[in-house]
Amino acid sequence: MNFALIGHQDNWDKIMSFMNYFSNGQNKTEPDKVKEIFSFIPPRKLFDIEVRSVQGQLATGCYIETFISPDELMFGYWKINVEKVREAAKYVRAQGAGIAALGGFTSIVLEGRDNSLNEDSNSKFTTGNTLTAAFIVKSIEKACKKFQKELSSQRILIIGATGDIGSGCVHYFSGKVDKLLLCARQNGALQELAHQLESKGLSVTASMDVNSLLPEADVIIAIANSAIENFDSRFCKPDVIICDAGYPKNLIEKVDGSMSNRLFSGGMGHIAGEYVCKPDIMNKLYPFPLPKIGHGCLLEAIVLSFCNNYVPFSTGKGNITSEKIELIYSLAREHGITEAPFFNSEKVWD
Repeated sequence: MNFALIGHQDNWDKIMSFMNYFSNGQNKTEPDKVKEIFSFIPPRKLFDIEVRSVQGQLATGCYIETFISPDELMFGYWKINVEKVREAAKYVRAQGAGIAALGGFTSIVLEGRDNSLNEDSNSKFTTGNTLTAAFIVKSIEKACKKFQKELSSQRILIIGATGDIGSGCVHYFSGKVDKLLLCARQNGALQELAHQLESKGLSVTASMDVNSLLPEADVIIAIANSAIENFDSRFCKPDVIICDAGYPKNLIEKVDGSMSNRLFSGGMGHIAGEYVCKPDIMNKLYPFPLPKIGHGCLLEAIVLSFCNNYVPFSTGKGNITSEKIELIYSLAREHGITEAPFFNSEKVWD
């Protein structure tokens, strides 16, 4: 086995869908019962995956569900969730996978100081955050061209700027745009980042209050869901471009309906080659309006498998450079994995 994808679900509807699938439609499980037992289920494989590159390489892998409750995706459950991820990692090693990607909240294990998952192990682990960042920034560049916006004149707001993916986007766009608008929950880290950028002569405004930054933003990249709780689209420019790159992608619920033609799900990739799941339940876990779509964080492991490069490409926090973004993006494109077409939970853009 070349790769493994470790993930979790963001809502109970998806969970009920695949739980009922595995019950073969018999004895439909009651939602309350599922919620009661779900987080006690140990991590396990839900399905196998085969992906073929446009160059002909075949990579085989599997999806491992951590069974982390969507009600416990917060730091109050940090120790419990970390143990879940470690159990999933043991499963990866038992399967003999060369590389495993930690999707969504599970990446907390590698984004901290503890990198023990990659010590003394034949299986290596990556957050996949670099490819996610690559798909975000490349999609922003493409969206600006689509709407005839000169990138160098844009003021880009990055919500979650001090996180791993957010800081990668900040560094990528530094010096390429008119101004960087930064928002994050931790003011100390936020002001330190702003000071570093200002010392390089860059134009920056940083604030923990997202609504104070919205009136100035031509482009918005929303990565941290926790920082958009008070997001009020009435403060947005009418022609703003919005990239919802969080997980779950729920910014559509906070914007005016007229903005849906300029809001897209960011950090997503499209596979041009073959992409087969056995059993075929991927659409129950990750339903998308287009075929062969996947999260960049998970696709990074597949790209590395195609390259026979089983290394922890994305680890730690704040290590995503423009050079690493260009490298993983180039490798992905070589094998037919590119940024996804523009879509959101309501529609596919024309």
